[in-house]
Amino acid sequence: MSLGKTGLVVAMISLLTACAGTASGRDTGARPVAAGTLRWFGGPTVLLERGGLRLLTDPMLGPRGPRAFVLPKHPSTGVPNADVGRYVDPPDTDLGRLDAVILSHGHADHFDARAKELLPRDVLLIVPPATEAAVRKAGFTNVRTVDWGQSTVLEAGSTRVRVTAVPAHHAHDAALDAELGRGNGYVLAWEGASPYVAYWTGDAVLSDELERLPAQVGAVDLLLPHLGAVGVDGPLGRRSMDAEEALKLITLLKPRRVVPIHHTTFGHYREPVRALEAQAEKAGLRERLRLPREGEVIDLSR
Repeated sequence: MSLGKTGLVVAMISLLTACAGTASGRDTGARPVAAGTLRWFGGPTVLLERGGLRLLTDPMLGPRGPRAFVLPKHPSTGVPNADVGRYVDPPDTDLGRLDAVILSHGHADHFDARAKELLPRDVLLIVPPATEAAVRKAGFTNVRTVDWGQSTVLEAGSTRVRVTAVPAHHAHDAALDAELGRGNGYVLAWEGASPYVAYWTGDAVLSDELERLPAQVGAVDLLLPHLGAVGVDGPLGRRSMDAEEALKLITLLKPRRVVPIHHTTFGHYREPVRALEAQAEKAGLRERLRLPREGEVIDLSR
């Protein structure tokens, strides 16, 4: 699926090349990686720490139970106002200081009621334009919007990270994609003496834009793909990646490390993460995968 807009593509190439620094010189050579950590809270929620910056993605912090959140229409059954269960409790929710909370989009399975209760109202939220009104209505006052091809910069001491929004088509079906609304993926590029690039897909199926990302971004240290094949068994089709698409993205990007998220935790996820593990094993890419347990801290320098 492609927007076919030359201006957007040119803008993305310019911004993402800036994100990656001298990407052409980094594609094949090793470089030093400063210490950092990642902690998966289940579902789409990750706490990413590097260089003194602490970033939280799509916070889903509510407890285990049969009614973790409500979707307007269940992606598998089509039932309206559908309760979706959470299988395991999140790890402790003492998040400490956060430099930013980054939202891929504002659906109920990406920003839950408990997160809205726990997060300070003045925490910086980086969101797609379509999500701004909802988060402001929820009482959050420090909101930055970034649309596809746009960037914002975060700084802490000598650390500087550029956050660039990239396309995240929610479905292959154009009508469903439009109905679900425009969300973001993000390229997070730490700049300076120890550059580091993370790409978080958000709720995205593989699209023409994503297949062009390798040429635009250059070397990727960390890939955070959303899996689960949500809706694959429903009447309108899949609305997040399955193992086959994720493997293709891994093959295209050649990231140093892949940490799949958006699987296992909630009842509307349909494909187990082991499907990706099996396909990566066959393709000789298993060593790139890291499959954390909920709450586990991963050392990103390894």
